[in-house]
Amino acid sequence: MMFKTKLFCSLLLICILSIVPSSADTELVKIPDIEFNPWLSFSQGDGINQLLWLSDDNGGILDGPFQGPMAFITDRNGNLWAGDTLNAKITAYSSRGRLIKSVDLVKVARSLKLASDPVLVDLCPGMPGKLLVGDAANNAVIEIDLRNAPARVFSAADSKKNAWLQINRLHSDGSGNIYLEDVAMRRTIVLDKNGKPFGKPLEGQIGLAIAKNGRTAILAADESGGKWRVLVSEKPGLPLRAFVSLIDDEPVIWASLQGYDALNRLHVIYDTPSSRYYLAITADGSMVRKYQTAHPEPGYDPTVTDWVDAKGRLYKVRITAANLEIMTLK
Repeated sequence: MMFKTKLFCSLLLICILSIVPSSADTELVKIPDIEFNPWLSFSQGDGINQLLWLSDDNGGILDGPFQGPMAFITDRNGNLWAGDTLNAKITAYSSRGRLIKSVDLVKVARSLKLASDPVLVDLCPGMPGKLLVGDAANNAVIEIDLRNAPARVFSAADSKKNAWLQINRLHSDGSGNIYLEDVAMRRTIVLDKNGKPFGKPLEGQIGLAIAKNGRTAILAADESGGKWRVLVSEKPGLPLRAFVSLIDDEPVIWASLQGYDALNRLHVIYDTPSSRYYLAITADGSMVRKYQTAHPEPGYDPTVTDWVDAKGRLYKVRITAANLEIMTLK
């Protein structure tokens, strides 16, 4: 692995933007200058410090999902965890790029007697010391104990009427509940820490952000009018209420929830025709951070392109002709 010092983004524009809570207006906030910089860089392959992605003869990445690593996590200690789908493994690297952990998913799947070698679509932290893996090949959630206890698997068949058709995203909360987004059925299945159904499916709720205390956020869009709102529920299954609206001088053409940090601040991304915005919003609807940048291009189609860590630090991924780079703010 090698580190790069060349800046990825030029200085970002300064502008004024407003975000309106459901109960009261917030003051306009000035957007500071920021820079995304390369943090870790990986070459292509199956070596100990490499990640694998598929490319064509001219160096471009092949179209479609599962062409490269699908998901990433940055933990409280600043370590990167990469879901290396094509190599069927999870690898963790220190902030200086040193390999600190490698999990062979094929070996795990065989210990669980799964029908197929796993295809990682997403991963997220579970209970302390555990990782949750969304396995598209077996349509199952694999729980990996990083302290070398036996792995467990939670399958759709075990949930019966709460079964899922496919796994698209995984989340968890501080109680160990697992939130499995099924875009095909347009709902989220909630499982307890032992993989048993917890309450009713969250019908129509996908694209979630889940706080450690169980607070749930989703986006509601009137895409024709460029109007987007964030709705929240204090616990899964409780009624949703309006939280904030995304308002800009230009139409909002796309939005996504990155997730919550350790201070329960919700991190939101949205695009207008000219720019991308990164927002951080407290539990009472106050906006504490706004960043603006040009539209990024990750270069392929992973499950996770942008994420936030417990401290609220932002990350994103991009693939160039020779390297996969993890970018972060200076």
